[in-house]
Amino acid sequence: MSDFRRFLLKRIAIAGVLTLVAVTIIFFVLRLLPGSPFESLITAGNLTEAQVDRIMALYGLDQPLWKQYVLYIRNLLTFQFGYSILQSRPVWEILAPKLANTLILLVPALVTTAVFSTLLGMYAGWNRGSRIETGSILATTFLRSTPVFITAIFCLIIFSYTLGLFPAFGMRRVTATPDGIAETYLSKDFVAHYFLPFVVTVLYYSGDFLLLARNGIIEKKGSEFLKLHRAKGLTESQQLLRAGRNSMLPVLTYFALRLGMIFQGLILLEVVFGWPGIGRALVLAIQQQDYPLVQAAVFVMALAVIVMNLVADVLYAYFDPTVNVNGGAV
Repeated sequence: MSDFRRFLLKRIAIAGVLTLVAVTIIFFVLRLLPGSPFESLITAGNLTEAQVDRIMALYGLDQPLWKQYVLYIRNLLTFQFGYSILQSRPVWEILAPKLANTLILLVPALVTTAVFSTLLGMYAGWNRGSRIETGSILATTFLRSTPVFITAIFCLIIFSYTLGLFPAFGMRRVTATPDGIAETYLSKDFVAHYFLPFVVTVLYYSGDFLLLARNGIIEKKGSEFLKLHRAKGLTESQQLLRAGRNSMLPVLTYFALRLGMIFQGLILLEVVFGWPGIGRALVLAIQQQDYPLVQAAVFVMALAVIVMNLVADVLYAYFDPTVNVNGGAV
């Protein structure tokens, strides 16, 4: 077995263990919360305690904790997330459109900020000490250090409530009934609701990519291979392109990491903008103690983080010759 294949199998095994730890923690944390999913229904008089007991038996919540845990793990391994307790619908039927809405916001915003911030960071690093470098670093650092929900609230106050340019809530008008992908994600109504969450996401994460690209260019600018290219008569722009190509590995791997971890920031954005994504669905499910829905949402988020961390590790090991797949650097 090759060293790289052994390295890959090791990382996959670690990812599997981390996933098990994450889903185990959420299983026990949920059951340590006070109350139950049916407490509000009993208080409101919608269900009797006898009816609640029958429903709990139906969902296996009357079983010993270890039996619930074994069933929970078995269902996760087969991607059987069960039924939502309060909505009486398959969990995946609820989460699938929510996940799609989150990815529609996440992926284009992250790709946009990665491309434009990286290009600006390369230019800033190549022209170190210029006004463009100073201004871009100050602006992106300020935006990155400001909590994302604060930026979102300010944008809502200015562009929605004061100027009335964009809708303040949701993904489309309440009365809208789109039919098909085109009407759902390409209509003017959707674009108007999409603009502010998209811009806030781009602004918030722009600083990370800009600084990574800038630092990479500064590191490569004085390298021997660029001196050789300069001696061959390459122009400034050609030298910049070659330096950028050789410093993109940190940006590429950070993109993979951020793609998994961006769910954390999107939870806040989805709540502020009322965006019907998986983060907002998770918040509502936790408030209602809808165990199957919370467990599935957390599993999807944890899996995204762990898989993208695995991708980042593999990218480094595959593209960077200084990484020793047997452990450490060479």
